[in-house]
Amino acid sequence: MRNLLFFIFIASLSACSTYNKVVQIDKTTGYFPTNKSATVVKSIDRNLDAFKGLILVPTGGFTRDMVTNIGYFDKVITFEDLEVILVQENLADTVPSLDNKLGVNKAAKAYQQFLWLRWDSRREENNRYSQLILTDPISLEDIFIGETYVDVVWNGVSDQANFYPMMNALVDYIKSNSSSYQ
Repeated sequence: MRNLLFFIFIASLSACSTYNKVVQIDKTTGYFPTNKSATVVKSIDRNLDAFKGLILVPTGGFTRDMVTNIGYFDKVITFEDLEVILVQENLADTVPSLDNKLGVNKAAKAYQQFLWLRWDSRREENNRYSQLILTDPISLEDIFIGETYVDVVWNGVSDQANFYPMMNALVDYIKSNSSSYQ
């Protein structure tokens, strides 16, 4: 929650850019529109085609819609969607909560294999970084981490400076680890 409030505050300072605006991938470039790039902190080779059936994303339309626009995963669901699925599949007793990593792990084991995409932030000295993390919930191993520097003085947090570059790094990760992605 603290991270979310920080990002909203910073976004209000960056009025020249957009914040959480869902866009399509440019058909010519194959990427979301930005002239910035993210730093890939971690990239573990994994056959993503084995996971492409389902990806779990945070609550909210922006991440769900952006991942849908990548056009790779068969189904993109939020935590609320997964809770409904678990109840409908009579797995609520097996997975009583999705409030932590253990709950997501139990859901992946009880329901079906999927990937988990989430946002985070980190600090290093006086610098703050926004991160996009892709996790295998069975092993709880982060298999991809892309990040961008949060420049609170000049840029703030924006789609063009932070979110689109991280999504583009995710696109590159998918391209490198999938034989079925165009």
